[in-house]
Amino acid sequence: MFSYIAGIDEAGRGPVLGPLVICCAFCKRNKEKQLGKIAFRDSKGFSDSQRRKIYEKLKEICNFRFVEISAADINRLMGEMSLNDIEAMFIADLLKKLENADVMIDMPDRYSWVFRKRMEKFGIKRFEAEHKADEKYPIVAAASICAKVVRDDKIARIREATLDFGSGYPCDRKTIAALKDRESYAKLKPFVRTRWKTLDTVKQRKLFEE
Repeated sequence: MFSYIAGIDEAGRGPVLGPLVICCAFCKRNKEKQLGKIAFRDSKGFSDSQRRKIYEKLKEICNFRFVEISAADINRLMGEMSLNDIEAMFIADLLKKLENADVMIDMPDRYSWVFRKRMEKFGIKRFEAEHKADEKYPIVAAASICAKVVRDDKIARIREATLDFGSGYPCDRKTIAALKDRESYAKLKPFVRTRWKTLDTVKQRKLFEE
């Protein structure tokens, strides 16, 4: 048992617009009880203002490292590997910079043995992973909160530079309307995940082939 604990989670796996952010949170094991009083649920359980206040408190207890994978990088890498492989590769990069910590990952794969083989392919063998780990382990909840705050800030900057496209999620009508509009799409194109299946559901398919 190491003296440090670490948690890994992501934000932005599902959207059709913007980056995927993966965060690693870590702290001394003796801070775990204190951490649990602050990060007692995953990021989705808090409002934006709550998350930001909690994130500031967490920074007094935890250290954070994160990686931002742009839509352009996702598009390029998905020509070579699956999204789950992409996520595992970047998680591995974060963990290779971390020593002396027991690690818990919010598992993206359906089966643990599949995820373990995936992580081993990228050189990581010592870790634990569970579904909904962000709801069970405060250190993973902390990573979830960090990833969400970082990604929300990035999305806000993209909106300022382009237009209001809503949340960027495929269930958002404003997002889909922006993707269907030729002029709007031209502005958003650098931030669109063009390999997403969501785009297949947009009727103006020719828009994305030009």
